[in-house]
Amino acid sequence: MFIYDRPQCTNRALEALKRNHIEQLYVFQDGLWEKTDRRAWEQNETLVKQIDWCDVVYEQNKQKADSLDRQIIYGINKVLQQKDAVIVIEDDCIISDDCIQFMEKCLIQYEDNRKVIEVGAYLEPIRIPEGYSLPIVAAGIPAGQVWGTWKERWEEFQDKFSLIRQIGDAMKNNPMFCSCGYPIKKVLTEYWMLGTWDLWWSIYVLLKGGISVRPTDNKVYNIGFENPGTHTSGESLWVVPIGQTTGNGGELPEDIMVEPWAEKEFGRFYQSVYGRSSAAERHKYYRNCLEKWLELKQSGRTIGDILLDHDIKSIAIYGTGKLGKLLADDMCGKVELEYFIVTNKIKDTFMEYPVYDCGEELPEATGNLALVVIPGYDLDEINVQMGSRVSNIYSLDSLLDMQDVMEKY
Repeated sequence: MFIYDRPQCTNRALEALKRNHIEQLYVFQDGLWEKTDRRAWEQNETLVKQIDWCDVVYEQNKQKADSLDRQIIYGINKVLQQKDAVIVIEDDCIISDDCIQFMEKCLIQYEDNRKVIEVGAYLEPIRIPEGYSLPIVAAGIPAGQVWGTWKERWEEFQDKFSLIRQIGDAMKNNPMFCSCGYPIKKVLTEYWMLGTWDLWWSIYVLLKGGISVRPTDNKVYNIGFENPGTHTSGESLWVVPIGQTTGNGGELPEDIMVEPWAEKEFGRFYQSVYGRSSAAERHKYYRNCLEKWLELKQSGRTIGDILLDHDIKSIAIYGTGKLGKLLADDMCGKVELEYFIVTNKIKDTFMEYPVYDCGEELPEATGNLALVVIPGYDLDEINVQMGSRVSNIYSLDSLLDMQDVMEKY
């Protein structure tokens, strides 16, 4: 387990581990540095020293904190010097009561199956087909959050990762990278090529054509998006409630492969998170939308006024979050908002309005209902997803163009 200076998170994560009746826990605490909350860091220390429900191996770095990557790699290597397998958990992950039992069972079952690179406790919000009875599903990409692997797999990865670490060290210590080598450094850092070990772990799994075994019921709830978490605040597609099924959930199959339906579902989720457009394209799109929206506000008009200009009296909104709320508020009671649509539904309501997954059956269209798509950069794909269920689909930026005739998609 890796902890930092978030005792509220650590306490909840430890309580969940306690309910799993584990026998031994390795705890690695990140070091103090200028921005570390010393009091919170020391509270974490107290929490660990109070553990009396299992054997604890506790190690803390009291020097200035090194990179998180090095801390995690060091901890995994330390455990695997003494053990044949490791289960990794961070302080913002709350696990189900049967999580460790599930992980250990899978680590035993697939130890000799070299195709299986890791076992994950997290399951993205994918749709499991009716009639699928296995307790696990195979993915072609690592799970993150809470995961486990075997000593041999990790050592092979470390051998391949060593060159990346050497490049990273050279970029830090060789002044030539800041002068003549600047273009190389810029490209690698901008594209996260040297950013995180887990990026390279994912690449390793993909290159091996490996498998990450997952439960069909998610066993991890990430509180890192809550205060005092360190991820982006607010709702996230990555946050999934813990599944209701507990216990063994059926026998594990001897052999396992990535099913076509699973590959499609995982692909759908990751495309919804990252989109088909580049980050630069998405940022440009949202910047343009906000600039146009500000100009509209300065003119004393709202998006609701634009919709009424074109005889649109009821809408649905594709997308939630902060922009979804702002768009709903900008109706100002002039246009009826019926519901929200999202790519992967986590909650049934947003702002007290119904929320529908794009794959769900939608209510019958009311009058001249239009769908306003917030992520307009993915409009073509969303058009395909929606099919003929909604006849009038507009991107947010097309509405904000304030043209006499809105361009229909």
